[in-house]
Amino acid sequence: MKEGASLFFVCICLLSFNHQVIGQTKTTTALNERFDDALTLYFYKNTLRMLNQSESKDFDDLIKDIEKMKFMMINKASGNFGTADYKKLIEGYKAENYEEIMTSRFDGKNFDVMLNEHNGTTKGMVVLVNDSSNLSVLDILGKVELNKVTKLFREIDDSAEIGKMIKAFSNDHDSRDRLKKTEKN
Repeated sequence: MKEGASLFFVCICLLSFNHQVIGQTKTTTALNERFDDALTLYFYKNTLRMLNQSESKDFDDLIKDIEKMKFMMINKASGNFGTADYKKLIEGYKAENYEEIMTSRFDGKNFDVMLNEHNGTTKGMVVLVNDSSNLSVLDILGKVELNKVTKLFREIDDSAEIGKMIKAFSNDHDSRDRLKKTEKN
């Protein structure tokens, strides 16, 4: 009986742990369901470490407080995502107790950072990277130092395999948009 009870306890612990790790914002989940053709990638602590091919201590320091991260990229033109949708997205995060912390501009992209804190501890972070053609969402369980948010985005974009996927996604949607315009004429 003790063996069965121990197994039950282990299963309960694993389920509880799994629930905590899987948890991303409801707003990001709804956005992903709405745009099922969005590029969506999941990163766990070990996956992020594998991106660090050069074994850079700076990169390890950058990701040290991230448990899980969901990266989404939406082609705004093909997905009909406009200014009103962006405002609704921000309101969704605010409804989940995220507050706007920082807005900045880097390499022609607007960065909006939102934090979910509890008793002075950051539990989650959402980084919205918005430009004229795409919206990227970094939904982070954990945190990144605010002054290093753009560096994290650049590291993801510059990663050989992930960078190829992002560029292929963007080029694929650009090609589809050009084809649609040609068909209309």
